[in-house]
Amino acid sequence: MTKTTKLKLAVLPLLLTLACTDANKLPAEAAVKAGEAAVATLTDEVVKLAPDQVKAVKEALANAKVAIAKQDFKTARTLAEPLVAKAQEAVAAAGARKEALAKEAAEKAAAAKKEFDEGAAAITKELEALKKHVAKLAKGKLPKGVTKDAAKAAKAAVAELEATYAKAKEEAAADAAAALAKAKEVQAKAAALAESLKMKKK
Repeated sequence: MTKTTKLKLAVLPLLLTLACTDANKLPAEAAVKAGEAAVATLTDEVVKLAPDQVKAVKEALANAKVAIAKQDFKTARTLAEPLVAKAQEAVAAAGARKEALAKEAAEKAAAAKKEFDEGAAAITKELEALKKHVAKLAKGKLPKGVTKDAAKAAKAAVAELEATYAKAKEEAAADAAAALAKAKEVQAKAAALAESLKMKKK
């Protein structure tokens, strides 16, 4: 056997090994690593705002890893290579959702502030009228069904309503929705108190 023949026989196993190596193996493994890094960038906020996209990315990564374990490198590569782009899409979707929510919140706040401002004069007028009625009750004859204790308690109730409404006006700029809720509560309680004191509607 010549040296050339021996060399050929020695190299043959290496050539067979190389020939049997899947060309997708290294690209698939690299794509999975890149996918893992991309998934790691998906913050809790992204998960919350773009749950479907994040779920799809994580499932694709998990399936790619399963394919790697089974040495199905072609499938693994097919699953893993789009992961970086899909993760970026999830981040973009979350950003868009965040902006939409912020815009919606701003619109609601503006609407609440407008409603609060528009109703301010009416509520102030109602409280003033109720306050005068309570003061009148303290000095004059009580309507039928209204006791002295009720008239006395009404004075404290009106003062509490005024304090609550004053606080609502202070909060209106920072949290119009909360201020509006308080204003409506004050208005409802004032109306109930006026009715219990037999106050005539004007």
